[in-house]
Amino acid sequence: MVGVGYLIVVLVLAAVTMDLDLGQSTAVDRSPGTGVVTGVPGPSATEGQDYRPSNTPVPPPATPGGAAEDLRVGSAETRPAPPPPPPPAPPVTRRPTAPAAPPLVTSYEAESSANGLANIRIYTCYGCSGDKKVGNIGRDMGTLQFNDVTARTGGSATVTIAYVNGEAPRVGKISVNGEPPITLTFPGTGGWSSVGTMVVTMSLRPGPNTLKLFNPDSAAPDFDKITVSVR
Repeated sequence: MVGVGYLIVVLVLAAVTMDLDLGQSTAVDRSPGTGVVTGVPGPSATEGQDYRPSNTPVPPPATPGGAAEDLRVGSAETRPAPPPPPPPAPPVTRRPTAPAAPPLVTSYEAESSANGLANIRIYTCYGCSGDKKVGNIGRDMGTLQFNDVTARTGGSATVTIAYVNGEAPRVGKISVNGEPPITLTFPGTGGWSSVGTMVVTMSLRPGPNTLKLFNPDSAAPDFDKITVSVR
């Protein structure tokens, strides 16, 4: 009996001594109520070292400035800088469109010696350009032909006929470059020195043209001048 009691005392002392040693050298994490050891004791702690159980998060290493460096893959700190935007396209320059040439406006006096004056009479007319007009046209008597009516390019032209008619409307015909004539009716102007105008659109060819005024059937009005607007 004495030998068994002595053996029990020795075992109890050994167990107490072992528990004290283990409590000083390592920390054991036991889950509550289970009795299962979740921490594995590591080497003996030396001065200045900090050992933690394996399930304790390890803080990131400190940066040289002392703050923890928190870099994640794909974060703003690790993504490459976006490429610079492309340079703006140069402005499109358009050549200015050349303005169209203004129409050429030319006046031709009826009494000019450059005209064809067959069987006509030149009268004084104080309301007319140059104080003169051409009459005695019609009834198959006189004709008036304007020569060298110039157009830079072929095409439509505006012809303004200045005439004098102190009576009821008179009829005159105009032929361009010998083509079939156009018949025109000239209203009265209120006197034989009062000038009226009639505007006619006709086609001219490039270069010189002829405009003939006549009437084989009845008297035509007297004529002061024509003004041609052509390109």
